[in-house]
Amino acid sequence: MSYGSKIREFRKERGLTLTKLAEKASISPSFLSSIERGAKKASINVLNRLSVAVNVPVSYLVEENLPRSQDEGNRIHQIRIARGLTIEELAEISDLPINAITEYEEGNRKLGLADIQKLCDALNVNISYLLSKGKKKYKLSDRLRSIREAQGLTVTALADKAGVSPGLISQIENDLTTPSFETLEAIAGAIGIALSYIWIEKEDLEELLSSLSPGVLDLLSDSTVQAVLRIISDFDSGEVKYLFSYIEFFKRHSNLLR
Repeated sequence: MSYGSKIREFRKERGLTLTKLAEKASISPSFLSSIERGAKKASINVLNRLSVAVNVPVSYLVEENLPRSQDEGNRIHQIRIARGLTIEELAEISDLPINAITEYEEGNRKLGLADIQKLCDALNVNISYLLSKGKKKYKLSDRLRSIREAQGLTVTALADKAGVSPGLISQIENDLTTPSFETLEAIAGAIGIALSYIWIEKEDLEELLSSLSPGVLDLLSDSTVQAVLRIISDFDSGEVKYLFSYIEFFKRHSNLLR
């Protein structure tokens, strides 16, 4: 599908007229019409403005083919699990058939943009996050090794401080095993940094922020919300898990509290 066809599809999906989208992208309606029909080519600058206007990554517009449904389905699966939802619950919220969601998560089915938007709305994530091309997978092993070497620690010295075996540290750094949450906490404590610094890099944070809905982003800019986040910033894993459980309980039973 050409990028012009994709732009037209997204425009119609969002209920935008040619004139309205052209206005949002600061181009003329006739030029936009020519782009959609493939009669004229758009510059990267124009494509960037159009992608912002329809709220999708520019990479999605210029790809030769649609992103693999398996990648999209896997992201939906991960987000659904993180939200603590079953497929049945997601189907009820999104008003989509259970089998459609199941096949989509498994990569055996493609969904139209309207259905993808329903899933994103149900999971409270931005559709641009779902359709964006995945970045190179960040390796915990590389991050841990770089931090250890920056602090001048040998594998044995770090293992002693963290209360684990040198062999385990070596396996983690060589990507031969995945450490438990408790092990990562011990390692982070041993080198005196926050656990999130080992696990999350700037690119991961940017991707996380891009997955948030506009409403959540507005909340994060609120001073009261920021104050709450500062309060819980030093919670240990047990306290965080308890807080998440409470939030999930509230989400499931919020109708009883109205």
